[in-house]
Amino acid sequence: MTASMTFPFGAAIADNNYPSWGDIEAAKQNEQDTQTEITKIGVLLTTLQQNADAASVSSRQADENYRMAVDARDAAEEREKTLSQQAAAAEAIAKTSELRAGLLAVHLAKSTGGDLTSEILFSGRNADDLLERLATASRLGEQTKAISDQATSDRNTAAALRDYATRATSEREKLAEEVKAKADAAKAAAAAVLAAYNEQQKRSTDLYAQLASLKNTTAELERQRAEGLAEEAAAAAQAAAAAAERQRQAAAAAAAAAAAAGSGSGSGSGTGSGSGSGSGSRPGPAAADQDPLPSAGAPDQGAVDRAIWFAQQQLGKPYALGGSGPNVWDCSGLTRAAYAYVGIGIGTHSATNQYHTLANRGLAVPVSQAQRGDLLFWGGGSSYYHVAIYLGGGKILEAPDYGKPVRVWYIWGSPSAAARPAG
Repeated sequence: MTASMTFPFGAAIADNNYPSWGDIEAAKQNEQDTQTEITKIGVLLTTLQQNADAASVSSRQADENYRMAVDARDAAEEREKTLSQQAAAAEAIAKTSELRAGLLAVHLAKSTGGDLTSEILFSGRNADDLLERLATASRLGEQTKAISDQATSDRNTAAALRDYATRATSEREKLAEEVKAKADAAKAAAAAVLAAYNEQQKRSTDLYAQLASLKNTTAELERQRAEGLAEEAAAAAQAAAAAAERQRQAAAAAAAAAAAAGSGSGSGSGTGSGSGSGSGSRPGPAAADQDPLPSAGAPDQGAVDRAIWFAQQQLGKPYALGGSGPNVWDCSGLTRAAYAYVGIGIGTHSATNQYHTLANRGLAVPVSQAQRGDLLFWGGGSSYYHVAIYLGGGKILEAPDYGKPVRVWYIWGSPSAAARPAG
């Protein structure tokens, strides 16, 4: 196999593509063959890492889909409970109203027994008494109608609320089925990521040993060198992203200043200054569609230190979907518990919900301006699939994924958002 060998991204590597120890010993007899084999092993290690990373992202996305489905189901359960209680209360009121209407009808019948008009025309009773009875009957009739109308209204209200409650029950049952489906998908993704992770660990152990033999070093030194290079590459990518963000913000500020200057110069001509540049135009992209401008204040360092201290006590504990301690964690379970420890609520057990909860409080910040204790989010839009606590210096504390315990790690990939719970 030549130095230019490549593998399809995400594809499994066939066993015959891995070098044997016989291949290694043979390659060591010639410098060019040695370099070719070193390059080959480097490509294999990179491909194994890419496959593991791809499976990890898919697994995290599946886990977040499950957590979001749980949030939706829980909200539906709460709606069902509230509407059922409201329907029951309305039904009790309707029953009371119907009882009152019935009792009043009976009373009216007893009070006006007979034909009052005939009595007025043909009886010899005092007409004033009969007219008074007629007036009383009229008043009772009006009261009966009002109470009857109220009973009808109460009955309709109760029926409508019961219908809403029934629909809420159907919605909750539907969402409960979705939770089961998302849980099954998450389990399948977990199996895939564990298979990719175990394959990487098993294969890389041999590959680093072979690499060390070719370079006359040690397997541990080669592993450390590879991890160091990966961390350097991640740091360089973050620095480049930060520089690009600063450049974008500067361009946006310049454009805004130019627009403001143009608006100011145009508003002095004519009497309709409000119509010249504003009333008919639509606003530009929402802030949520871009990196948020800094709106959060400086973080409360005491709260940050205590939240990080709590998270540090969880280092080494395993990852599990839905993990919220004390012995297992997932990413959003850890961040939620860490800030709950210092009395700060950041949302539900969902990275997506946590970002939007904090953003709605005005606590979103540009990733390039993240400070110690801020939360970093991966993903975007309607689904953030991972969240971690930023420690500063390019490091994060996270509950990463299956097979990897809670750890301090470098910022990997490209976080797309940040927020400041203690701001």
